[in-house]
Amino acid sequence: MSRSRIRSRALALVTVVAASLLLSACNAIPSSGPVQVGAQDLQQAEQPVQFNAAGPATGSSQEDVVRGFVLAAVSSADDYATAREFLSPEYAKQWDPASNVLIDDGSRPFTANDDGSGTLEISALAKVDGEGFMLPVEPGANTELRFELDRVGGEWRISSAPNGIILDTTTFTAIWAPHQLYFVGPGAIMVPETRWFMTRSALPTEIVSALLAGPGERMSGVLHSGFPTGTTLVMNSVPIENGRAQIDLSGNLLEAGPTAMAEVAQQLRLSLQTVQSVNGYDLSAEGTQIRPSGRADSAEPRLINEITDPAVLVGDQFSSIVAGQFVEMPGFASLSDYDPSAITLNPDETAAAIRNAQGVTRVDALGVVPIDERQGLLEPMFDAFDYIWTVQASAPQTLRVAARDGAVAEIAAPWLAGRSPVAVRLSPDGTRIAALVPDEQGSQVLVAGVERDANGVPISTTDDADVQLWTTGSPVDLDWVGQTRFAVLSKADATSRVTIGGVGLLPAEQGSVQGGVQLAGGSARSQLRVLSSKGDLYASQGSGWQRATTGIELLAKHG
Repeated sequence: MSRSRIRSRALALVTVVAASLLLSACNAIPSSGPVQVGAQDLQQAEQPVQFNAAGPATGSSQEDVVRGFVLAAVSSADDYATAREFLSPEYAKQWDPASNVLIDDGSRPFTANDDGSGTLEISALAKVDGEGFMLPVEPGANTELRFELDRVGGEWRISSAPNGIILDTTTFTAIWAPHQLYFVGPGAIMVPETRWFMTRSALPTEIVSALLAGPGERMSGVLHSGFPTGTTLVMNSVPIENGRAQIDLSGNLLEAGPTAMAEVAQQLRLSLQTVQSVNGYDLSAEGTQIRPSGRADSAEPRLINEITDPAVLVGDQFSSIVAGQFVEMPGFASLSDYDPSAITLNPDETAAAIRNAQGVTRVDALGVVPIDERQGLLEPMFDAFDYIWTVQASAPQTLRVAARDGAVAEIAAPWLAGRSPVAVRLSPDGTRIAALVPDEQGSQVLVAGVERDANGVPISTTDDADVQLWTTGSPVDLDWVGQTRFAVLSKADATSRVTIGGVGLLPAEQGSVQGGVQLAGGSARSQLRVLSSKGDLYASQGSGWQRATTGIELLAKHG
């Protein structure tokens, strides 16, 4: 994956605890109406973390120098000046701390080698590249990092070491934070990409610069940006005045038509909304302010944020659960007649895709349409454009996509060749597809992009997929929780554990459910439900699960 420099900057001194609290807060940027008053004291609004790093001590051993270097690299002050003191003068000019961040558990045994070098063994959990993309590291064998050392003025100094820095999870999450950069997908749907940035005063500049660079390599054929090609920041910075980001772009911006400018406005508004010191922005091209058109445009990019109630089959009644009560869903009174083993609703709940012994069938107000009669099908999917997707577990490398009239197209998914997926699900915006598969360690989730034409018709998936989660236990079920997160159900003995993962996010364990067999997501964790083999339906509560109702035969999915 391509890399770009992460610019270093001195950070103000505060405690890690205070910084952790600050990272969890954000101020939203309003999409319409008057701009709300934000923080008046910008120093108070954004106080990043600074660790006081110590330089090398006289007479330090090789191990002391290597460990001291790793600890000193926590501080980015003056372009990691303290960390560079542990390096030989020549290598100090070559070492690139911005190339990546390895996140580990903090245990780092050191071995002195016979040739005078040293090896640091780390248990890596994830890696962030130079563009801010995070990927988990496969569990199992530890990562060995080699350090070569020479005498400089009678003291040991590092003459060769891996580029990048190493941070334990606690330190990493204290000084780095995930932010959603928004790009435009088919159907004018705003789609977030998660990037990790240092929490510092340069954050608005880094976010706008990343937007101008466009979506990441994996999604470059899936998403686009409203910014015309070649658009840059005039002064290479985004100053903040009275809480408003002053964004002055090159004249290329004037090439954008009304649709592209609407995309630009949404991208900036949404991508800057988690920056604490920003509560709005002013956009200029070569110093000339560009004012909003002020007109409503039906083509303005839109967000996907649908709130859904759990939908379940109880006896011969298909219902949603609203405030703890079963409410029969209109138009689906006959679903139980199909003896379904799986039910998926489209986003607006006007159609259902039903899997039974005869395959997958579409049911809606217009009638019944057979979709896929193959055996061994996984749970069907609806996308945001009302296409039904089906996957045969024994041949997952070819996906089938069916329109309302039953017309079927085949989509290649080469990244699933040789795999045995238990569940395959589309993200709510239809731009990503995730597969839960078994592996030697337990389970993993693969995520690929979905390429479409301008009308939203699926064309292909990306050739490759990224492993976005490894977890223990055999795979049971998977569903999306919003546009970037997903929930995984995996089984160890009689207990099914729930793990929340995501594209570019650190995973979080969410407790376990005895005998959990099915899972359904939604737009938020509060909508997550787990069904047990006894028919008990569990709802998320705190870090655990509470039984919400009983007697459920089937838990439906949305999308």
